[in-house]
Formats: sequence, C-alpha cells, structure tokens
Amino acid sequence: MVTNCSNFYNGIFINPNGSVKPCCRFSKDLNLKWNNDPNEILNSKEYEDLRQKAQKNVYIDGCNKCYDEDKSGFMSLRQRFNKKFSRPKHSLEYLELAFNNVCNLTCIGCEPKYSNLWGRKLGYISPETSNNFHLKDNFEDLSYVSFFGGEPFATQNHQQFLHFLIERNLAKNITIEYTTNCTLNPKPEWKETIKHFKKTIIICSIDGIGKVNDNIRIGSQWNKTSEVFNKFKSMGVELWVNTVVMTENVFHLKELSEWINSNNVDRWTCNVLTWPRELSIATLSNANKQKLYLTIENLKITDKE
Repeated sequence: MVTNCSNFYNGIFINPNGSVKPCCRFSKDLNLKWNNDPNEILNSKEYEDLRQKAQKNVYIDGCNKCYDEDKSGFMSLRQRFNKKFSRPKHSLEYLELAFNNVCNLTCIGCEPKYSNLWGRKLGYISPETSNNFHLKDNFEDLSYVSFFGGEPFATQNHQQFLHFLIERNLAKNITIEYTTNCTLNPKPEWKETIKHFKKTIIICSIDGIGKVNDNIRIGSQWNKTSEVFNKFKSMGVELWVNTVVMTENVFHLKELSEWINSNNVDRWTCNVLTWPRELSIATLSNANKQKLYLTIENLKITDKE
C-alpha cells in the first residue's frame, strides 16, 4: 500500500481554533497549533514523523479515508494532491484555512467547531473561535488556497488575505477555492479581486433541492441558495457542488443530480456522513439499503475533472 502524500511536505490545514494538520480529512490530532510560521510547522517533529512513515509505506492513522478510496479504485484526495503538488522541499504550496467558525446556519450534520450558531444554540459561553491568523512574508511558494469556515463569506478576513497576496505579486500563480453554504452574496469588490488570481473555484455545499435543502441546512431557504448559486455561475468561476449524504437526503439524490446536470456543474462530489450516528445511512434497514443501492446505480453523475 502506497501511503506517501505531498501534504506531508507542502500542505497545512488550519482549523478555526488554530489546530493544524496536513489536510481537512486527517482524522487525528497532531497537537500542533498555528504560529504564523508555515516553515516551522512543515519542519516540525510531527510532520517529519509522517514523512518517515510515508516513505516506508507504513499505515498512518488519520489517512484512513484516502486509503479506503485507494482500495475501492477511486482517485483519493491523496492521489489528487500528489498530481498537483511536488515535494522538492518543505515549503507551503497548499493551504486550507478557516479564519474562524462564524456561520449563519445550523446544519443538522454540523457542530460548534464549525458554526458559532451551533455553539450559541447549545449554550456555549464563548461560541466564537478564531485562529489568530496573521499575514507574514512567507508564502512565496503558495499555489493553492482553500477557504472554508464557518462560512467564509460571513467575514472579510479572506478579502484581506487576497489583497495581501496581490500586493506581493503572488496572486497570478495561485488558485483560490471557497467552500460556501451558498447563502451569502460576496461583496461587489470580490469579483474584481479574484481577477488577479490564476483560477477561482467555488464549492457550493448543497445537500438537496427545495424542502430537502431547507430541512438539512437550518436557516437557509432554497430560493436564496439558488439565487446565490446563479450569481456565482454568472461570474464565470469554476463551479463545484459538494453533497453530504445522509438519511435525510439519500433518497432525494436523483432530483439533486438532475438539477446539477442541468446547471452544467464542473464537478459533483459526495461525502458520506458518519456523525452524528443517527443521520448515518449505516443505520438504514436492509430493505432501504437495497433501495439505496438501486438509487445510486441509476444516478447520472457528471465530473469534468
């Protein structure tokens, strides 16, 4: 089994609370905190340990989702990273960044870590978290930035970072990516700002259309989601949709796939929810699992990547 991954050399994921790991999928805590020095993170004992294990193709706790995809014959995120990023030196090429957990929704599959509104709903004393990200001149090898949240368009931190990269003449070599709940229109200046970058990718988190959307993404309304989606579409950005598959939408994927194909989405990815357990499709009866198999088999999925 091949376990090497470019993100052990060139990638950093920064959570809203400041914790750091190689990518969003990595499921273990490395006990690393963002200190505004990517080189120190990439040369840390924790990252070096991952590199040593990967070079020997040792199984790495935290990478199981990619391993499962590798075994199933799908192109895993690990393989995608290895195609996009080289490993000539330990320098930051790929950055996944959530400035904070500020969000305008309480999606049923989410938690306070990624939504301050969930924290308020559960009575947290301090529901908002921030990673204290500061701008320094050590992003010269950066080629890909992925913004998530919270909801990235609920704050202006991302806009400040974009201007920082433009001012240092780095933007032309960088692809920027946003994972958004597709309920907030970006500020007018954002459309002009992104023209400085190599490419802009918008990943719309859409779990269903109509009432299915409204019941899963609490606080959103499908009419507004559709409006914002069309706004992004009119900008000429690369448009993806990401769907979290759960009991509440699994038998409505056909309608969603038809909507996606009718809108010429560039890529549609589906991730299967595992928590909270009661929303997992693993809890379906055997009869419903068989029904699900037939449903998925008949889906028409377009992926232009």
